[in-house]
Amino acid sequence: MNPFGIVIPGQPATKKNSATMVRNRATLLPSVAYRKYETACREKINMLRYKAKLPHYSLPVQLTCHYWLQDRAHWPDLVGLMQATADIISDERKKIDGKRIVTCRWLLSDDRIITSWDGTKIAGIDKYNPRVEIIIQPFAVVPEEALDPYVIKQLKEQQAQCLF
Repeated sequence: MNPFGIVIPGQPATKKNSATMVRNRATLLPSVAYRKYETACREKINMLRYKAKLPHYSLPVQLTCHYWLQDRAHWPDLVGLMQATADIISDERKKIDGKRIVTCRWLLSDDRIITSWDGTKIAGIDKYNPRVEIIIQPFAVVPEEALDPYVIKQLKEQQAQCLF
C-alpha cells in the first residue's frame, strides 16, 4: 500500500477529559473543543469518501502529523494532540452482547497499529488556516516477527482471505 496523506482543517484540540453531569451522574467526557474538532475531522473524512476511495489500514503504520495552530492561546501538549488524532482516525467500536463490534470504519482499524510517530510535531502557527497534515505510511510486516497479538490476528485474517 502506498503512503496516504490528508489535511484536516481546523484548530487541533486535545481530549482533556472533564467531569460533566449526564443524566444526574458525573461522567468523564472529552472537552467541548475536542468534540467539535472530532466532528469537523470526521466530516472532512466523510467528504473525501464521496470523492475517492479512502484506504483502510489494519497492519502497522507510521503516522507523521504536522499541527498548525491558530495562535499561542491554550497551547496543547504534543502527546495529547497525537492521542486525539489517533482516536479520531481509528474505527469506532461499541460493546454489544459482550463483543466489541466495529460501528464505523475510519482510516485505521485500531490506534494500536501505529508503531511510529516519527517526524510528528507542532509545526507552527497559521492564524488563517489552522490544520493537521497527516501522512500514513504502511510498514512491511514479516509474519514471523510480528509480536502484537492484534497484528498477528490481522495477518491470519488476510491470509485466509487470500485463500478464497
